[in-house]
Amino acid sequence: MTASEGISERALAIAAKVEAFVRETVIPYEADPRRDHHGAPTDELVMEMRDRARAAGVLTPHILGDGSHLNQRETAVVLIKSGLSPLGPLACNTMAPDEGNMYLLGKEGSPELKERFLKPMVAGEVRSAFFM
Repeated sequence: MTASEGISERALAIAAKVEAFVRETVIPYEADPRRDHHGAPTDELVMEMRDRARAAGVLTPHILGDGSHLNQRETAVVLIKSGLSPLGPLACNTMAPDEGNMYLLGKEGSPELKERFLKPMVAGEVRSAFFM
């Protein structure tokens, strides 16, 4: 993808930073034995990776510092890079259903809902759910 394909230079830079983080930091965690009885990474492991993502500036990278979101095409480019490892979306806080819930809250949530729910999700401190 290039800026000429409707993806901003800013989004391409974010995607490159996410890709480097996943390749250099997250992929080695795939061999980490801290798993639950279903083989999923423990909360301890996820929070450790998120701390490293936060330090690297790639925690919730599709939501900008002012609370705005990249557009859908740009978000897709960033999420593809976080998905280079099965642990990448957990480490970078780009996994479902949180990514979609953050988008919806950011677009339609009242200031109170954003403060109560969106802010801790963007910070990678809580998870959300999807119910039908």
